[in-house]
Amino acid sequence: MKSSLLTLVCVFCTFLTVFAQEESSEEKKSMDEIAKEMSNPTLPMFNLSMFYDYQKMTGDLPGASDQSINLLGVQPPLSFPLKNGKNLIIRPLFTFNFAAPVYKSNGFESAGGLHFGDIPIDILYAGTNTETGVMFGYGAVANIPTNSSKDLRGEWRLGPSLLIGKLGAKSGGILIINNSFQLSGSGDKHHVLGGQYVFFVGLGNGWQFVASPPFSYNWKTEGLTLPIGGGPFRTIMMGKTPVKVGVQFNYYISQPDPFGPKWGLRFNITPRLTRPW
Repeated sequence: MKSSLLTLVCVFCTFLTVFAQEESSEEKKSMDEIAKEMSNPTLPMFNLSMFYDYQKMTGDLPGASDQSINLLGVQPPLSFPLKNGKNLIIRPLFTFNFAAPVYKSNGFESAGGLHFGDIPIDILYAGTNTETGVMFGYGAVANIPTNSSKDLRGEWRLGPSLLIGKLGAKSGGILIINNSFQLSGSGDKHHVLGGQYVFFVGLGNGWQFVASPPFSYNWKTEGLTLPIGGGPFRTIMMGKTPVKVGVQFNYYISQPDPFGPKWGLRFNITPRLTRPW
């Protein structure tokens, strides 16, 4: 596991070195302006989002409250500016699970080791009205079952996605919502409502309070996973590269009865890099 973590750190450092900002234009903007831009998912920027999640679990299954999940995520937004002022944004999420718990007939077991997770991906055609601050986008969301553990692997999924939001002078709110349909697997197919709500407010000198937890609802099992929370973030300059760092605490006011998260911590680091195209 240590060698895998070292490899991931080296990859992150390579990204920072190769795609670091070559121009000093960012230095002419205030940290508050840069932080606000980095909070807008409809802009054609290469914000390499990296996070570490720790979730404490709960549920009706025997031993559920003794379980936890550790997950590392990397999300590069592949953005392509279009001639009409809109942007095509492709956001794959690559995750790595550390000894995730799996429930079997004899109780919970560890999936063991470090596993590459499924790849959720969303594609958005989106933009922001510079006069009103209204954000709007639509597209599709999919799940690619690539998990290296068969016990953790999901199904092929596909469905529509919608983004709406509003930017103010120092704050903003965004709602991303999607509904994905199961395309593979045996038995009854089911679909899942999912998404993310985002709220941020600028506190000055590059500081923000940010809330951006994901949520989901399984139409078949009626299992709702809904967290509330947030935390402090700050945007700083590392050389000529803006970097946003922060931590969020989320408490789950609802989770599936058998097994789900009770609370969680997410540590974020997001450098704003130069698009390589």
